[in-house]
Amino acid sequence: MALISQRVSKIILLKLFLHIGLFIFPSLSAANVSLLNLRENNMHEKIIVADARSSYLNSIKFFKYNYPKDHWAIDYTKAGTSIAHVKLKGKYNYSIILNPTDCRGYRSIIRYLNDSNSDIPSALNRPYTVAEERGLNEVTAMMERVYEKMGLIPQFAQLGNNSHSFDEKTRETIIGNEEEPGMLHLHLWGRGDPEHEFIAGVPLRGPKPGLMFDLIAKSKSEPTNQFAIKWDPKELEIALTAFKNMLSLYLESDEFKEEFSDSLEVSIDMTKATSIEYLPTISQ
Repeated sequence: MALISQRVSKIILLKLFLHIGLFIFPSLSAANVSLLNLRENNMHEKIIVADARSSYLNSIKFFKYNYPKDHWAIDYTKAGTSIAHVKLKGKYNYSIILNPTDCRGYRSIIRYLNDSNSDIPSALNRPYTVAEERGLNEVTAMMERVYEKMGLIPQFAQLGNNSHSFDEKTRETIIGNEEEPGMLHLHLWGRGDPEHEFIAGVPLRGPKPGLMFDLIAKSKSEPTNQFAIKWDPKELEIALTAFKNMLSLYLESDEFKEEFSDSLEVSIDMTKATSIEYLPTISQ
């Protein structure tokens, strides 16, 4: 009887195992199909996203205009705030100037001008190459060191808002206009105690550390949105001299020779600051 009971138990267990197997394997097959469909759906979704991105990029238009030679974007030193000219790898040209319309944070503008085989207008209102953008970053890295040696925390922004507009009908973004072309450039400034003279005779000004530095601020009533402050002519002359001296010293440093001398050729602008011709605020 015991033997019969054991055999019956084995048969019951075998049937149970077969039922479980039949239940599991169809589920696995269905799961495989579901996974395959999921992969196909994901591939399809990626294709859609790629197509949408390509279509969106085609909606960016560049303004076509022949800027006169006396336009501030062409005659970029006319404001009298030029610090230096930089050539990258003997080909790409960049300018460094103090922002002529805002002295907060000793704000400067670093801009790509052109390559040695073309003129300045050729670099306006167009997309830029990796080499041109990388060069802007390298010149900026050099100038960050100058701000740091003044005891400041450097910050920068690459924006261009003043040259951008949007057509509600066509849903196109237009880069450039008659007043301000699209240019590859960025704004660099220092953060610290706004009342301290990191340059003797010139307070830093600007918002206190921890608050946003709003480049396009126009409201005098909001303390976190401090309005732009025009240069005092005497302070501008002092600041220009200080930046040129600090940059000159840095060019002689071991750090510059090790990090930048094989790629950057820097020419200090020795022109003294003249009467300031206040220009439109260059692209925010």
